[in-house]
Amino acid sequence: MHLITARNVSEALYIGLQHLRAYGKWQKTRTGDVLEYPEPVITEYRFPRERVLFYPERDANPFFHLFESIWMLAGRKDVEYLSLFNKRMHLYSDNGVNFNGAYGYRWKTYFKYDQLYMIINHLKTNPESRRAVLTMWDADDLCRSLGDNASKDVPCNTHIYFKIRDGMLDMTICCRSNDIIWGTYGANAVHFSILQEYMASHIGCLVGKYRHLSDSFHAYKKPFEKTLKILDNNHDFLWYDSYIGLKDKCSYKPEPMFPHPEKTDEDIHSFLFYTNNYFLSDGNLKIDIPIYTNTFFKKTAEKMFHAWYKGYIKKDYSTGIEDAEQIQALDWRKASIEWLKRRMLNKYRL
Repeated sequence: MHLITARNVSEALYIGLQHLRAYGKWQKTRTGDVLEYPEPVITEYRFPRERVLFYPERDANPFFHLFESIWMLAGRKDVEYLSLFNKRMHLYSDNGVNFNGAYGYRWKTYFKYDQLYMIINHLKTNPESRRAVLTMWDADDLCRSLGDNASKDVPCNTHIYFKIRDGMLDMTICCRSNDIIWGTYGANAVHFSILQEYMASHIGCLVGKYRHLSDSFHAYKKPFEKTLKILDNNHDFLWYDSYIGLKDKCSYKPEPMFPHPEKTDEDIHSFLFYTNNYFLSDGNLKIDIPIYTNTFFKKTAEKMFHAWYKGYIKKDYSTGIEDAEQIQALDWRKASIEWLKRRMLNKYRL
């Protein structure tokens, strides 16, 4: 068992790439050869709310990462909404309509219980408990994994453990199969740290440590070689901490996403309803813009949506970047502007 301790996902990705390059072994899998670390790896984040990646070599899509996280918290499993932001999403669905292993749906509906609120209420009543287990793996998933008609989508992350220590909510995730480029240090770091913040806000405690156990810690050849270029660049002081310098050359502490937990679910559904209908109406939506209690949705998420829509969908990169400059959260603002600028530069190179 190997432990990677990092301040945030940026540092963790750098260290993870170093370890995989030095000690990884090539393995055959059903989806191609992977470079796999020879034993399970635990990644521990001291500041999990520093969840946004800025490495241009990685080119992480901040829009998709955030919008999918919000979609998960709504407990949804539909392909349609995510396909608005990633046209390839249907390739991971068995029927093109729903995802079998959608995490949010498994958190809130699949097992006939809303596990999130069961855990919230349990830890409010029993803050010393070690029984707060969130389940994503079903025994039927083993059956779905076998045979010629095996499902394309069974959960990679199988269980999450929550516990309160020193007034903070710690979270440990168990993952059977973790692609470190797209999963561990990509979407997972965003999705699950937002889940941790959501749970902490409802319970009434601070966000603690986030630990991610990857039983198979691996990467596929092409994305690994592309992202590996991170290690070849010369980085200045505190290169890994992308949050240094975001605000007056000091460390930027992200503002809470859910300061009003009693209204969070309402804000989530309002955001998803608005963005879905805005897209389907081709920007000619006639309904009122939602009024949110948690201002993150109005001042960051909604502004990100408009920046993405104008910049990426309409290819009006200048206007999209102007909208992105109005995003309140400095980390999401930086990532959104840089992602759109890379696409604008690629357009002019063609």
